[in-house]
Amino acid sequence: MDERFARVRSDLEACIRELCNQAKDTAARFLDYTIKVNKGREWRDQITLFYRVRQEEGSNTLTLEWYQRVWKTDQAGDRINRHKYIRKRNKNKRGTDLVYGYDLDDLFKFAPEWSRERVVETESEAKSLRRQAHYCTSMLIILGRLERFLAESEGGLVKETET
Repeated sequence: MDERFARVRSDLEACIRELCNQAKDTAARFLDYTIKVNKGREWRDQITLFYRVRQEEGSNTLTLEWYQRVWKTDQAGDRINRHKYIRKRNKNKRGTDLVYGYDLDDLFKFAPEWSRERVVETESEAKSLRRQAHYCTSMLIILGRLERFLAESEGGLVKETET
């Protein structure tokens, strides 16, 4: 039984790594688009919305988040950039898409009109990836619980009842 659990765990972890790679590809495409279109725009008409992917070492948690990058000039006259992370508001917690996705109105506050189609496209991909990663992580949690239950039951700590 342990072999099968190890294979399932390995497959789920590989799935999360693949989702992470897909998300990084989505983020890279959005960054390339942003750099390309910002070059031809005036300063005040540039998109300041960015998208990033994080997965901490040794963790199966995948984070796909949006942030705003703002350039400021300090007192010495040097330009510095600041990041303001955009909170993912869950308006409806009954399992609808908003649980996995950002409210587009929140994102549109930081995206000019001309870039909104690309933002919607990127967030749509991100929402799907967040959902899949959530399901894989949930399965890993349940698998761990099952492994602990079976280990306890084999040790005589848990008795199963016949029905």
